[in-house]
Amino acid sequence: MLEGSEFMKVKGNNSVGSVLKFFLQICMVIGVLLLIFLYPILKSYNLHFDLFVVMIYPCGILFLGLIYRFVGLFNSLKENNPFCNDNVIKLNSGMIISFMIAALIMIALCFSIFLYNDYYTFRFNVCVGFICLLFFGVGIALYVLKELFKEAIIYKEENELTI
Repeated sequence: MLEGSEFMKVKGNNSVGSVLKFFLQICMVIGVLLLIFLYPILKSYNLHFDLFVVMIYPCGILFLGLIYRFVGLFNSLKENNPFCNDNVIKLNSGMIISFMIAALIMIALCFSIFLYNDYYTFRFNVCVGFICLLFFGVGIALYVLKELFKEAIIYKEENELTI
């Protein structure tokens, strides 16, 4: 029977971190292609590039930046160096990006509520509001992780000095 460390490695090559990094890289390529072809896709369905879509478009660009930060985090797992100051910086910038996405989605939600007020958009607005809360929660979680990583780095440096 395989032990936990042999069955599912978190760090190093062929680990969960490297698989997640590869998955995020594929998501990033798909996201870039989707942003590039968003206008032709909307045009093919006879949808217009209205104010709501214009507000959501920067969220997609910021979301790609967030994915890029996570790719860097999983890369440090692959290199067996998760507790470094570079990851604290990546978590901090990811937190800021997450809060920016939540703010932009909230602005887009306000535009949607005041411009398109009918029954069908109510369900859509509830979903958009949930996405806004989700990114706000991600920002808070990244703040907590950033602080934990700072403490772990301090403990790691103290431990290296005592040996």
